Amino acid sequence: MLAILSLAGSASLSPAMASGDAPARVDASYTNRQPPYPESAQVNGEQGTILVNVLVRPSGRPIKAWVASSSGFPDLDTAAVQGVLNWHFVPATRNGDTVSDWTTVKIVYQLPQAMPAPTPAQSSNP
Repeated sequence: MLAILSLAGSASLSPAMASGDAPARVDASYTNRQPPYPESAQVNGEQGTILVNVLVRPSGRPIKAWVASSSGFPDLDTAAVQGVLNWHFVPATRNGDTVSDWTTVKIVYQLPQAMPAPTPAQSSNP
C-alpha cells in the first residue's frame, strides 16, 4: 500500500499571504504515477514514511527534491525522491505570477496486511 499526501506550504511565504499568492502543490488533475514500492523493501519487510521537499518551477515541473524526513530505509527514500521528480505540480503564485517555490510531499510505504485464513465452517451434525 502506498499513500501520498501533498503538504501545502512554503517556508518562504508569510502566514498572511496576499491575494493571488498560493503555495506549490501536487497537481491533482494530472495523473502522477505513484513512486514504486521497491520489491527488495517489501521482501525485507521495510515500510515507513518519507517527507520529500520539492522545488517546483513556474512550469509545474520539479527542479530538485531531497529527503526532509527519512523512513530509515535508503531504498524507500530513494524511490520516493525519484518518483516525485517525475510528477507534475501546480506552481506557486506570487502577486498572480507563477514562481519557483518549495513544497513538501509525504510518501507512506506500508506493507499490505495479510488476510487471515478463513476458518472452516463448523458442521452441526447430530
